[in-house]
Amino acid sequence: MEEEIYWSQISRSDQRSYSKIEILRGKNSTEIHNALHEVCGYSVVDRSTVSQWASRFREGRVSFQDDLRSGRPVTATDDTSVVIVSTLLEEDRRKSCEETAHEANRSTASVFRIVTQTLQMRKVVAKWVPHQLSEEHKTARKRVAEDLLQRYEAESEQFLNRTVAIDEAWIRDFDPQLKSQSSQWKHATSPRPKKFRRQQSKVKFMMIMAYDKNGMIATDRVPPGSAVTAAYYRKFLQDVLRIKIRQKQVNHFRSRCPHFAR
Repeated sequence: MEEEIYWSQISRSDQRSYSKIEILRGKNSTEIHNALHEVCGYSVVDRSTVSQWASRFREGRVSFQDDLRSGRPVTATDDTSVVIVSTLLEEDRRKSCEETAHEANRSTASVFRIVTQTLQMRKVVAKWVPHQLSEEHKTARKRVAEDLLQRYEAESEQFLNRTVAIDEAWIRDFDPQLKSQSSQWKHATSPRPKKFRRQQSKVKFMMIMAYDKNGMIATDRVPPGSAVTAAYYRKFLQDVLRIKIRQKQVNHFRSRCPHFAR
């Protein structure tokens, strides 16, 4: 461990300075690289790098410091850049790093580093939530739930075994918003964003579903233009659901009594 710490204290600039001295002494690139490897270990530069340094020093180069480079400065993640990126994301948290970088006149890598490391933000997808309910709807749901809970407490598992729920649902043709369209940046302590379902199209049909605690029992697709009246439900209960329940009871009995003959 101490040896690794020692190696990390020898910078690239230190190796270049040593190489310059050894080149003036007449050493070749291989000899210099071998000597650096003995001291620097795994942090040594490549032999090709030492060879490039040797060529430049022999051509008359004096300084062993890096040349100034064109392009964005290393201060692209300074306080000013952080403020600019933070302000842009506050205006629209769905912006991508590429869009933010373009508006902030910074590199995409710098913006990503500011967002994830400095601002400690991560991008999440909004989760689906039910439609907004009125106080009357909430009260009715609570009352029904309390009634069902009281029956369960009184009848225990027998209540669940006898319960068959029937529900209706409109199956509509609509294009939901893509996850990538609803993604936005958030802080670690920020609440997860939410979104409501989009307005659905007029292309739809109704499905009736009956199920118990073990899963789906029967489904029925209402023909277009048909009204779901008491007569329609009576027909569904007699001609569809009763037969399905009977089949399920027989299959359950056979599974528990393999010797039962058909």
